[in-house]
Amino acid sequence: MHAKFEQLAQSLATAWNQGTAITLPDSNVAPGSRAEAFAIQDRMAEILGEPCVGWKVGAAVPAVQVMEGHDGPIPGRLLANRHHRTPAQLPWGPFEGYKIECEFAFRFSARVAAREQPYSEAELKPLLVLHPGLEVAGHRYVMNGPGRKATTYDLIADNGACGAYIEAPGIEQWQALHLANVPIDARIDGGAPIQVFRGEYYRDPLDILVETVNDLSRRGIDLQPGDLITTGSLTLPMVMNKGQIFVARFGDLATVQLSFV
Repeated sequence: MHAKFEQLAQSLATAWNQGTAITLPDSNVAPGSRAEAFAIQDRMAEILGEPCVGWKVGAAVPAVQVMEGHDGPIPGRLLANRHHRTPAQLPWGPFEGYKIECEFAFRFSARVAAREQPYSEAELKPLLVLHPGLEVAGHRYVMNGPGRKATTYDLIADNGACGAYIEAPGIEQWQALHLANVPIDARIDGGAPIQVFRGEYYRDPLDILVETVNDLSRRGIDLQPGDLITTGSLTLPMVMNKGQIFVARFGDLATVQLSFV
């Protein structure tokens, strides 16, 4: 990583630990490519020193990439100290303004080694356990000040705009399910149901997983037994307030609950 990015990596790690935000860096010290953004993210993770228990991906649907101006998916690490099981209670301070999204995630039962040849769905599917879950998504940048707007590369550098992840117990016999047909009923404090993405804003979670595995493989990153990969938002991202409760029912598969205290 170029030395000019060290301060940004240090600042992002401090903001992660303290639940604070930083000003977007000037363009001359901001990542200008995916390679630079990944290098900053890697350094941020190294500074934090937390075990990586998996990976998240945002903007995995082409329609979302076009709408938000991204040049591809936005991956980030799932770190052990921000990984929770339902029902979860999280401190309000570090996550004020973050958004909650329903997602499908998959846990690997065996190692997937980085290699030159891309992995196929047929190779990966037998290794997977399904985990419905919630992502708490947000970044460590101040966005209401003067200056430039955040880019795809800024978000990748900031650990893919990952805040935390809450998972339900695993479902091993899921392969016969049509995931697109699983009804999702998500509500905050029992209010109106949250919009579920369909049509061009929905993409097969397995397609996203295969793409993510191969992207990691090209970067020389192995997946270990027990690692989790999330596959992007299934519902409209929603901001919660302190004291509210988010409950998501994934048909008969699982119920996932999150509250901020």
